[in-house]
Amino acid sequence: MVRRLAGVAALLWLAGCGLPSGDYFGAIPDVHDRPRHLRFCNQGEPDYVDPAMATSTTALPVIFALFDGLTLYGLNGMPEPSLAERWDVSSDLRTFTFHLRHEGKFSNGRTIDAYDFAYQFIRILHPSSASPNADGLEYIKGAAAYNGNTGRVLLRAQGGLAAGAHVEIVGAAGKSLEQWAKDGATPPDANVRRGGKPLALRDLGAAPGAAYATAPAGADVTIIELTGGPVSMASPDGQVWAYVFYDQGDGAFGWVPMAELDQVPSALVDYEVRELPKRHQIGIEASLEALTADDAVTRPTVHVRGADLLMLPELMGMRIPDRWTFVVETAEPTPYLIAATPSRPYRPTPREAVSRSPRRWTDVGTIITSGPMALEAWLEKDRLELVRSKTFWNPSLVKLDRLTVFSMDDQAANANYYAAGGCDATASNNVPTSYRPILNGERRRYLDYAVKPYNGIYFAWLNTEKLKNRHLRRALAYAVDRKRLAGVLHGPIPTAQFTPGTPIKNLTEAELTLCGVTRDQPGVALIEVAGEVCYVPPLGLDFDPEKARAEWALARQELGADFPKSLTYRYNSGAEAHKIIAEYLQQSWKETLDFDVTLEAQEWKTFLADTTQGKYDMARFGNIGSLTNAESEYLVLFKCGGSNNRGRYCSPQYAALIAEAKKLTDRRARNAKLAEAEKVMIEDAPVIPIYIYVQDHLRKPYVRDLGLNIVDQFPIYRAWLDPDWAQHPGRSTSGEGPNAGYSTASEAAR
Repeated sequence: MVRRLAGVAALLWLAGCGLPSGDYFGAIPDVHDRPRHLRFCNQGEPDYVDPAMATSTTALPVIFALFDGLTLYGLNGMPEPSLAERWDVSSDLRTFTFHLRHEGKFSNGRTIDAYDFAYQFIRILHPSSASPNADGLEYIKGAAAYNGNTGRVLLRAQGGLAAGAHVEIVGAAGKSLEQWAKDGATPPDANVRRGGKPLALRDLGAAPGAAYATAPAGADVTIIELTGGPVSMASPDGQVWAYVFYDQGDGAFGWVPMAELDQVPSALVDYEVRELPKRHQIGIEASLEALTADDAVTRPTVHVRGADLLMLPELMGMRIPDRWTFVVETAEPTPYLIAATPSRPYRPTPREAVSRSPRRWTDVGTIITSGPMALEAWLEKDRLELVRSKTFWNPSLVKLDRLTVFSMDDQAANANYYAAGGCDATASNNVPTSYRPILNGERRRYLDYAVKPYNGIYFAWLNTEKLKNRHLRRALAYAVDRKRLAGVLHGPIPTAQFTPGTPIKNLTEAELTLCGVTRDQPGVALIEVAGEVCYVPPLGLDFDPEKARAEWALARQELGADFPKSLTYRYNSGAEAHKIIAEYLQQSWKETLDFDVTLEAQEWKTFLADTTQGKYDMARFGNIGSLTNAESEYLVLFKCGGSNNRGRYCSPQYAALIAEAKKLTDRRARNAKLAEAEKVMIEDAPVIPIYIYVQDHLRKPYVRDLGLNIVDQFPIYRAWLDPDWAQHPGRSTSGEGPNAGYSTASEAAR
């Protein structure tokens, strides 16, 4: 409440007193009494602080402070070793071996080892988790079959297949999987078990009396893992233990002796299975040519009973040779995997906490973390309070004792609160559009305002399940004049391309050569690896009123009476730019196509839920890449059935081209094939790209080591405040003026 009143006061102050008159936008508090307390104005409230479940950019700074990973983001946005001391990469870019340090710990004191990384993969990819981040591991061997609940391990030799063979289900109980889906049902799950007596769910090896949950006799539980497997812990007593999920109420996971699961409901169900291709078999050493040839082999199907099948983690491309070595195997060459290791799938979560309360384990008081900071308080729709961790293995990296993260989702409130001295820095793009000309020099350039390149694209999703007609979607895309809109917004780079990058006209001579383009060529190019790899996305459906009307006429002709009378465009409230863009699009479609579109603003969490569930016609969205890679950060959004494919777009031609690209180790050839795929997508218009983001920030001149980088991933816990900032202008990290040369080390803070 105090902060909210301060925000109101700031609004009144700006309205009544005009613009700040000095070099900085608003008050510069004295920070001698809190050099290790950063107050950060975020873009809104995190959807989760669970690395397996969070999807929003508002959650990332908090998650990356709370949880350690194989690597962590450095000030430059690149991965730096953390729980992984070092790693080896095979020449075919398909096997990645991480050597773990022994010092990593969870906040409950337990050591982090390779089994915790395996557990995080299980959490994200197992269907019971419904993790929206499953796409982040799609390149792992067997991930698709595991996540899709079709992969199984054969428990005994049958039909020419050996015990332990990795197979996929193609039918069950006399129906194909396609027929089950068509009927709106799911086949019996061979992993479901029951106990003739109540099941005491507990930690591995614990006595029944130490149970934290109980599944009643006869209740369904789902086997997730068995002890003794290649990526599972050893049995504590010689008998096989099963890690199971009991899906009642808030749910619970836990270990029970396998012998207690004495009822198998699907034991006699007939399943039709076939062996997985060698490409998805673990430990197979074969050339890419041999694997490609094997992909084309017709695999006979075998009929087996449900009692002889289990979906287990060893289906996935991971191995644990010893407790301190974690091996990841990918189905295709994956040149960007190391760059992805600071991301959420590689930040392990504690099994013991998740098991007890899968949906609420991150609540204050029960959360177990591993990162530089710990969660002290979470006041809903107000703020989160983080404090220095007492157990993080590398305390010298942490410069903050306290981090306050405000959860206001209104840009004006954030900017005004900053101006009043309420926070020390704002999240990127947290400044109202109407403020930008003033901050950027219309009257004076404020030295605490920074504008930098950003690895992100703002676009409109078109729900292809509702807007099925290709001509209709193309007409809507052609009707938008992005250049005029960018002028209204003061800053972003207008584009009809989807994958973002640097305007070709702004590339250096060396970059022009690398990308194979000329300076007069339109569009952008993405430098994926400096001096080595460039991706040039295809041009999109740029503003052309005549083409828009021609496509519109074709859509009317094809749809006839089914042509929509109106559509609704949704955006999340709190950001001035979203409303401006929505109104601009509404006007564009009216002027060019004489078509009425209704606008609807929603609170952020509701907006996320509705777009995830496909409850919309058209909606604004942005995609921010955590690494500079077209394939993993942007093109993955259009995977058929993908967890982040909010537009429900599915093109067999696009999927086939992506599959071809994944087989290539030569980065130039790989990117050429990816560009072919992107061209198919962009011509189908499941999205309307609008502009490439730039990141703008407000950061007080005393803020140090809050590094700006193109992926906008800054290790916030490494920041600190310099009370004597005026005497040390060269140390600043905030942006322009005295903030131009940010350092890459924190020596001054030590």
